[in-house]
Amino acid sequence: MHSHQRGGHRRIDLAGLRVPAASYSLPTASETLHLGPEAPDRFDSFYAGRLSVNDLTAAETEFIRDYFLIQLDAVRDENIAAFERRVPRRYATARPDETAARWAEAVTADPRSAPSLLVLGPTGTGKTYMAYSALRAVAETGLRVSWTAFTEPDLFAHLRPSYGRDDEQALRDVANTDLLFIDDLGAAKLSDWTEEVTYRVINYRYEQCLPGIYTSNIPPKELAAAIGGRIASRLTEMCDRVSLKGDDLRKGARS
Repeated sequence: MHSHQRGGHRRIDLAGLRVPAASYSLPTASETLHLGPEAPDRFDSFYAGRLSVNDLTAAETEFIRDYFLIQLDAVRDENIAAFERRVPRRYATARPDETAARWAEAVTADPRSAPSLLVLGPTGTGKTYMAYSALRAVAETGLRVSWTAFTEPDLFAHLRPSYGRDDEQALRDVANTDLLFIDDLGAAKLSDWTEEVTYRVINYRYEQCLPGIYTSNIPPKELAAAIGGRIASRLTEMCDRVSLKGDDLRKGARS
């Protein structure tokens, strides 16, 4: 992970500082002078890897750690505000459980190695709620991660060929987002076109190791027939599966 400062990028031992990997602005020389006249040069040596965390004084370590964490808190507040603006009102109260929080930590620590989530279960068991709670958990880490959410029918409506638009670019934009949530896989009627679109999006993310969240009411043994065998195979390999059980919570809410 690289931290950013005007004039270039420098590699910093964030793990040694015990701060999450992220892009941080570095303090200016004048901001470090209170630690002593040699502090600016010492921090430059630290940024360049000539000094380790263990070579810093306790005051220097505390200063640079706090400097980064203050930035992280500011981004976290921005992330949560952005999440709350975009999330459907019904899921605005979604809060991450332990599973969602662990997954968010994995995604933000190393998105290329983190698994996607495949959340399966009957109608009304809380799959969409869990997905949005996982997105909130990502926002709460304080790292900048863009996300896009569609129900499967809305995804097809969004990508259906449109006059005057670059349809290939529209598909690439969806496929290449940092974090993609597709709700209700198998909800739309399967056709050659819908299978091709879903396959291209999923396969791109599979090949590029991009994390996502996918939900479906379809039982695992029936998923291949409902969405296509190639798609189901990739989801099986790229995802950790979460199975939700129980009665339809929506029925209880109406009674």
